[in-house]
Amino acid sequence: MTTVTPSSSPWELGASANQVATPTTSSNYRQKVEEAARGFETTLVRQMLREMRNSSFDPDKQQSINTGYTDMVDDQVAAMITKGNGLGFAKKMTEQLLNQADIAAQIKAKN
Repeated sequence: MTTVTPSSSPWELGASANQVATPTTSSNYRQKVEEAARGFETTLVRQMLREMRNSSFDPDKQQSINTGYTDMVDDQVAAMITKGNGLGFAKKMTEQLLNQADIAAQIKAKN
């Protein structure tokens, strides 16, 4: 059984030049992948909300809303949307990352 060596950053899940990250029976690695995918999904939703709020079909319309408060609202709405099952993007991303790590481990084992 191979193990994942700890990295300096909880967001650094990929392979470095000298090592290949592989999934283990430990739920710690899977949890880190899930957290990273959930954080990425939340960031995407936040960006979508901000872009929708900033887009206007009326070119003469001026933005008079305090952006500090709207940014906080967007952050909270994004967190609420991605809580639980979210949009499903984080789940698919987690599956893909774990599959890629598994394939990389198989390739490394053959060489």
